[in-house]
Amino acid sequence: MAVFNLITYFQEVNSECKGNFYILLSETCESKLEKVEKNIKDLNIYDILEPCYHAPETLENTDIKIRLPSSFRKLGETNRPLAVRTRMFGRAWPLRAPVRDGIVPTWPQLLDAESVPCTDDTVATQWLNDPAVRKAIHAEEETAIGKWELCTDKILYDHDAGSMIVYHKNLTSGGYRALIYSGDHDMCVPFTGSQAWTRSIGYEIVDEWRPWMSNGQVAGYLQGYANNLTFLTIKGAGHTVPEYKPEEALDFYSRFLAGKAI
Repeated sequence: MAVFNLITYFQEVNSECKGNFYILLSETCESKLEKVEKNIKDLNIYDILEPCYHAPETLENTDIKIRLPSSFRKLGETNRPLAVRTRMFGRAWPLRAPVRDGIVPTWPQLLDAESVPCTDDTVATQWLNDPAVRKAIHAEEETAIGKWELCTDKILYDHDAGSMIVYHKNLTSGGYRALIYSGDHDMCVPFTGSQAWTRSIGYEIVDEWRPWMSNGQVAGYLQGYANNLTFLTIKGAGHTVPEYKPEEALDFYSRFLAGKAI
């Protein structure tokens, strides 16, 4: 029933907002969009079936404020709720902005916290900032380059290239093999989006949609295109596929690198 309602909500939003989810066309469009966001905002966007493990500072930060570089504050200045802000900056999914030119805010800037949503990286942060660990992995000392952070706001970058499809087409038509893969539990970069853009290139299908196997089990689904382009899903995996399905990830990746069929 919940899935049915979300599909209904999305159909209503799509009809009212005309497919535009970041420049709102009407109050009705906004109210319907907020209804969808209310239903999905507490899901783990990196794996929709996994619980959220928030870092302590995220739980304490009930009054979330935006933190942006000075050059970005005028663009980002708003009293709107976090869900609206993330949509404005293209960080909300599935109702998100397309890739637009401009500075890309990080999760720390949007959340005013060091951790990304649903991820408690406290232990990993302590371990990777341990002097002995840094020495063992040949990382410079913290005094030289600062502490390790899962999602740092020290690095800023701009969107300025638009769609990457033309680059993928140029590379694959030039003889380079490409494997595009997605976990089917990922709501941050859903497999449906990856499936859509690989299909949109327009290459002939040479390997019809089928299951691929790992250790005698269906591990996901695959579709092969001309010019050595392959799209593949990993069943039960979230955003970071090797983290959720390490055995299956090693299997398909090893076969791909060896030039073997998956």
